[in-house]
Amino acid sequence: MNDTSLNADESPELPAAESEDTPAPPRLSFTLVSGALILGAYLVLQFAATVVAVAALDLDPAERMGDLVALGVLFSAVPCTLLVVRILRHARGVDPRSWLALFPVSTTTLLGWVVFAFVLLQLADLATVEFGRSPVPPVMDAIIETTRYTTLLWLALVVAAPVFEEVLFRGFLFEGLRRTKLGAGGTIVVTTLLWTLLHAVQYDAYFLVLIALIGILLGVARERTGSLYVPLAIHAVNNLLSTLQMTEERDALVHALF
Repeated sequence: MNDTSLNADESPELPAAESEDTPAPPRLSFTLVSGALILGAYLVLQFAATVVAVAALDLDPAERMGDLVALGVLFSAVPCTLLVVRILRHARGVDPRSWLALFPVSTTTLLGWVVFAFVLLQLADLATVEFGRSPVPPVMDAIIETTRYTTLLWLALVVAAPVFEEVLFRGFLFEGLRRTKLGAGGTIVVTTLLWTLLHAVQYDAYFLVLIALIGILLGVARERTGSLYVPLAIHAVNNLLSTLQMTEERDALVHALF
């Protein structure tokens, strides 16, 4: 009888002992400090890659701006994406796959969001034309006209840049901020503002508004699906269409899909 009552009294202590062994999730300071470090490294590497390319390859910044952009993005986005993963792997109480929402979704869900985004992007282009503006930002014209490494440019704009930006903004920062009082809605707004500011040097106010609207769409897609793969696919399609806007292939693609 005494043994039985003793076991009954001791059994509730087991979950408590297990909970003490479970590391607490990182605080907000982890997200903010690490995010600033990652973004700073990205900007420094991009600048350094550009300087090295100008010096080592003798690329004229005015005549080969597109090539410098491609090299700058590739040599900053790739290592900084790996840096995000490395930081998460060494953080206590963090599962990198869960933190970055690297969860697969059904093909129907993925295609549904991509098609929805594609339609919205086409409507945005139509509205831009109605406002008497070209849907192609001047900086994109300058980039495509000053590149000889076309394959590198496409790889940088359609693959490397979307992967890094989504891993950082809709992955790393999104999860860290969503755990705070900001919640999902506030996190979508904050990450969108930060993502828009990253492009502030490249575009004028009109295109920055469009970028902010796309950022909100990406954030909503991340929250509604619980997967980083969906905003990543939308981002890649958006950059693909933006690059195709300067070629005849875009019209062929639109006619083929519709």
